[in-house]
Amino acid sequence: MRRFELVARRKLDFNACAAVPSPAEDEVLVQVKACTICGRSDLTYYHYLGERDHCGKGCFGHEIAGTVVEVGRQVGRGWLGERVFIRTPRTTGYAEYAAAREVALGRLPAAIPFEQGAILQLLPLAINATRGVRLGDRVLIVGQGPVGLMALQVARLRGASHIIVADLDDWRLKRSTALGADDTIKAPAADLAAWADVVAEIDVAIDAVGTPSTLNSCVNLVRHHGLVVMLGTHHVDTRVTVDLVQWEHKGLRVHSSAEATDEERRAAMRQAQRLVDAGRIRLPDMLTHVMPLEELPKAIAKLSESSVLDPEKGPARYPGPPPETLKVAICP
Repeated sequence: MRRFELVARRKLDFNACAAVPSPAEDEVLVQVKACTICGRSDLTYYHYLGERDHCGKGCFGHEIAGTVVEVGRQVGRGWLGERVFIRTPRTTGYAEYAAAREVALGRLPAAIPFEQGAILQLLPLAINATRGVRLGDRVLIVGQGPVGLMALQVARLRGASHIIVADLDDWRLKRSTALGADDTIKAPAADLAAWADVVAEIDVAIDAVGTPSTLNSCVNLVRHHGLVVMLGTHHVDTRVTVDLVQWEHKGLRVHSSAEATDEERRAAMRQAQRLVDAGRIRLPDMLTHVMPLEELPKAIAKLSESSVLDPEKGPARYPGPPPETLKVAICP
């Protein structure tokens, strides 16, 4: 099969005759129809492999949609032939076939194209990130990339009364408005305090970027006894300084979007499946490009035009996110 593999920092190896993965007893083999590029994990692995330990431990190419063509002995045969989206695979999706555990599978309705279906990998994350949103809450989401847009949709479904989003890019903020944001703020995270009149009485503040500034802005703007959510992964600046006196004074709660156990993964996938089956998640607004597998290096280069790939204290090569770009689907 054809496959790309990340073999060194900023080095992709293309193999036209790679071995097809063999699924373990609790796994399935999926014929990959689309794999969207993760603008945080995939790009950080690409740019920092060998420089940060965690970059060699994740799966490069993990947002997959495809068709199940083989199942392990412990997997129900009802999965054979099913169109699926995958939460986290065992092998890369930048290939014609990938292996994944059964717990990571969701059924993809026929009405959803594979290119859009791969984006659903973000839905369980958004479900976990917004689990503390209660009916009537005022919610702030900093960052309107794909995962921020997914969190916006789920927060609305959970009953948030008012959702404010912040980003550096006007084009992304227009997408946010189309997906249900009540207010939009165009400003760097460090300048959000200037919008205090708009962001008053925030019950839940979600960092959907993963930088020191975005996390600390959420802490600064959320109300006393409010909730701060770490949704964006701190892959680049892995050590973040926070004012613990401020946290203690405000009595803040905090959680991340990760699932720590298989039971938590199953619960998030069950909720995700119900929302997908009910047609409650809008995906077309989040997909901006579709490219063949051979153009993965070109797609990586396009998405790399992003300020969040540089450490925050150093010089940024780019002023913000890549222009008019959200999800890029790679199709083998």
